[in-house]
Amino acid sequence: MAKRVLSDYDSPWKEALDVYFESFMELCFPHIHRDIDWQRGYESWDTELREIIRDAEIGNRVADKLVKVWLHDGEEVFVLIHVEIQTQYQKEFPRRMHVSNNRISDKYGREVISLAVLGDDDKNWRPTRFAYTRWGFISGTKYLMVKLLDFQPRWSELELSLNPFAVVIMAHLSTLETLGKPNQRFQSKLTLVRGLYERGYTKNEILELFRLIQWMMVLPKPLEISFKQEFKRIQEEGRVPYITDIELDGMVKATRESVVTALRTRFGVTPTQVSERLEAIEDLDVLRKLLEQSITIASVEEFQLRLNEIPLSEEALE
Repeated sequence: MAKRVLSDYDSPWKEALDVYFESFMELCFPHIHRDIDWQRGYESWDTELREIIRDAEIGNRVADKLVKVWLHDGEEVFVLIHVEIQTQYQKEFPRRMHVSNNRISDKYGREVISLAVLGDDDKNWRPTRFAYTRWGFISGTKYLMVKLLDFQPRWSELELSLNPFAVVIMAHLSTLETLGKPNQRFQSKLTLVRGLYERGYTKNEILELFRLIQWMMVLPKPLEISFKQEFKRIQEEGRVPYITDIELDGMVKATRESVVTALRTRFGVTPTQVSERLEAIEDLDVLRKLLEQSITIASVEEFQLRLNEIPLSEEALE
C-alpha cells in the first residue's frame, strides 16, 4: 500500500469540476450524462453541501460537489460527487459516502446519486459500498465509482479527445507518475501544454487548462523557470494564441484579490496587515491554499495567524 500523500490536490480538482462539470460527466459517467437535460443547465449547491458536511461532522472536503440537474423527463435529481485524491487507504471513505447521501436526501427529499472519483495510486482500492447488518437489519449505500488509474491504458484516447476534462485527467495521472521525478515531470508538463495548442482550443480555453496543469504539476523553481522559457518558445514557433507573462502573473493577482474579497464578504473587513502581507506573497500555490482557507476558516484572526506563519521570500523582505 502506498504511503505517499499528494500535496493540495483538492483545490485544482474543485476548480476543474466547477468549470468542466458537463465535460467531466461525459467522460467519466457517460450513461448518466446521456440522461441529463443539459439545455436546462444545472445548479451548484456547494454552499448547502458544506453546511451539511459540517453538521454531519465528517470532515470538510473541499473538492466534494453537489449539483442539481434535470433529466429529460423533467425530474429533478441531485448528483453528489466525492473526490478522493490521497494516495493512502481511507477507511472512512465509504462511510462518508453513505452519511452524506442520507443527509442530503433527508434534507431535500430528492433522489441523490453519489459518484466517487478515486485518484489514488493503489489499483486494488476500489470501494463501492458501505453497509452494516445486525439481527436481520440491513442499512447501506452502493455508489458509482470511477478510478482515474483506469484511464492510463486509454492514454491515446485521451490525447485525441477534444473533451477538456481529458487534459485534467492526463495532468493528474502525469503528476502521480512523476512523484519524486522532477525532470520527468518537466517533460510531461511540456507535452501536455503543447497538446493544448494541437487540439485547437481558444486562447481562453488554453489559459484555463494551463492554470490547472500549473496547479497540479508543481516543479522546483529552477525547472519552473526553464518550463516558462520553453512554453514561450512553443508559442513563438507554433504561431498560436500567445499567453503573455502579464496574463500568467494575472493569476497571482486575481487569486490574491479573491482572498481579500472572501475575507471581506465573510467577516466584513480585511485588516490592513493581512492585505499588506498578501501583497508580499508571489507564490501562486500558497495563495490558492490561502484562498481555500479564507472560505472555510472560522475567523479573520485565525486566518491572520496562519498567514503570519508563512515565510516571506528574500525579495519580499528587501
